[in-house]
Amino acid sequence: MMRFTCRAALMTALLSMAGCATHGLDRLAPEQSHDAERVEVYLNHLQGMTAQFSQQGPDTMRGAGSFTYIPGHLRLNYVMPHPMQLIAGDGHLVFDDPASGAVTRVSLRRNPLGLLLRYPVRFSGDVEVTDVHHEGAVLALSLAEADNPSQGLLTLDFIDQTGSLSLIGLQGVDARQHNFSVALSSVVDQATPDPSLFKLPAE
Repeated sequence: MMRFTCRAALMTALLSMAGCATHGLDRLAPEQSHDAERVEVYLNHLQGMTAQFSQQGPDTMRGAGSFTYIPGHLRLNYVMPHPMQLIAGDGHLVFDDPASGAVTRVSLRRNPLGLLLRYPVRFSGDVEVTDVHHEGAVLALSLAEADNPSQGLLTLDFIDQTGSLSLIGLQGVDARQHNFSVALSSVVDQATPDPSLFKLPAE
């Protein structure tokens, strides 16, 4: 995965583009547009996914646990540093920390994960593909709000082998320049998670 310094530099460039952003795939070279379209197809045809994850950031946070995804919804069950849950979908992200009793709810419009949790995924309107590149067998695709890139940047990392994609990680930078990365392992691309796992707790 790319270093946070590269992501911060790209975020700075995006901030300078606010108010004059293009849309969809307009800024990409033809081969980059092709790869972005492959990612769009992959995400829209993905029935569900399970994996193990390790997380770094925001700030000094470190975590690990299980990752569960269906289009439009995401759940992280932490086992480290202690049991916690993050559930995201339907426009909101809820982080529940039983150890402290704190439940935090934020809008996905103010979080880079919101760029992934739109369904169907479309790179032709309000989501801007800002960069696509290969590094060995890894394909990285970066996303931002087309009309408000200062809200954050999300980079999706995929293994790209024999023409097939598999998500292996996420990296994000929010509007306050807070970074996080989530690395995935033991990925099952065609899992069928129970939809009830993604029900947001009542306010």
